[in-house]
Amino acid sequence: MGAVTQILRWAAGADTVPEDDDFDDGVLLGLVGQHALSGRLERRLSAGPAWLRRRLGGPVVAMHASTVALAEAHMRAVGRIVAGLGEQPPPVLVKGIAAGLLTGCRHLLRCGDIDLVCADGRPLIETLTRLGYERTRDPFLHELGEFTRAGVEIDVHAYLPVPGYGAVRDADLTPPEHARTWYQPRRAPSLHAIRHDRLMECGTVTVGRVTVPDPCVLAIVLCAHAFLNFTNMWSLSHRAKPYVKLAELADLQALVRHEAFDTRRFLTLVEDLDAGDAVRWAGWASTVLLGRNPLPVPAGTGPFPRCLWWDFWARLPVDEESLLLPDWFDVAAVTSVLGSRIELDTGRPTPSWTVEVRRDGDGVTVEVGLPERTDAATERGRVDFGASGTEWALAGGQLSALGGHDTCELLAGRRVRLRYRGPQAGGEVLVGVAEQDASGALLSAVLRPATWRSAGPGSDR
Repeated sequence: MGAVTQILRWAAGADTVPEDDDFDDGVLLGLVGQHALSGRLERRLSAGPAWLRRRLGGPVVAMHASTVALAEAHMRAVGRIVAGLGEQPPPVLVKGIAAGLLTGCRHLLRCGDIDLVCADGRPLIETLTRLGYERTRDPFLHELGEFTRAGVEIDVHAYLPVPGYGAVRDADLTPPEHARTWYQPRRAPSLHAIRHDRLMECGTVTVGRVTVPDPCVLAIVLCAHAFLNFTNMWSLSHRAKPYVKLAELADLQALVRHEAFDTRRFLTLVEDLDAGDAVRWAGWASTVLLGRNPLPVPAGTGPFPRCLWWDFWARLPVDEESLLLPDWFDVAAVTSVLGSRIELDTGRPTPSWTVEVRRDGDGVTVEVGLPERTDAATERGRVDFGASGTEWALAGGQLSALGGHDTCELLAGRRVRLRYRGPQAGGEVLVGVAEQDASGALLSAVLRPATWRSAGPGSDR
């Protein structure tokens, strides 16, 4: 265990006291912020090693003071939103400051975005606009958009997703030996949507003007969110954050100890909300990373398949250290599992397409050649370097893209060209293309690695 991750785990509640002082203070403090552990670390430092207190005491106190100030700003912001909604049902705030508000413990306060689940998106968005918030991200999946004002970001959710493995079968996750293409049967995962009315029915608590889930419901919400982050290896989710946020696991310990936590009701909710996979994974992660499973459900034993893209799933080796660092995944580790290419077995032949990857000055250019004609309503693509990536879509001759690219353009001959500035790790990249019909149903999908040399072009076709 590295010195940095040992301190992070200890801050989150692990028993092992840090002994290794060989770490960079700036790196550690950055990760304390990403794991939202400033309050917990400040509290534990008083009983920790003197050398650690001397090195980190001042910066950690300042960091948590900033967190508390932001949390107070969040509470005021939500209060104004609730007042602005008038007779409309108030939204439910999930994650972020929720555990701190429920427990009344200052050291549990943590905040990033304000995540609000609404009964009706239209009046909430109208209220946000009236209060001076500007849309900073368009709707995507369960999120109706992100809205920002004076440094406060609010994510409006139509519902909270509770993911599960559903029809994903372990037997499908072993590629055939010596085959160039791994045809993977399409196995849809499950996803239970917790909407506003269900949240209210399951149990909420209002602190001031802020409504949050009660301890049983919030524990499930945190398990589901952490499980989704772990399983989701799509490049669209790439941000400078670790796969597992330790504060979410640490919050579970506090919620289970809460006087209002009812084990019998929690177990009923796990069943009703189809949260078994998420809760068992959270028990495993808590055991592995923090030394104990606080949940009244036996921890899962793995392996835990991870979603590579669309309905592609694979068993990938899990490096506990890497789960806590914002380095995402090693593309080479993924390509060693999927081999030459993986194709979804939908019954429709995958169209002929090409990809070329080449060094381009101080960066990398990826060019995807699409077939001359298609009857698909939308073609989608993925370019993934492991630490940065892009998801693009082509529909009606219009190209759109999200991700870490510098430029993305549609060239003559139906070629999509993406440029990335700066060096990219390794010499491998995952590239995928998928087709959808007008209803959004997936018609075909393929994902495969491509390589480039240190100098000159490299390609994979």
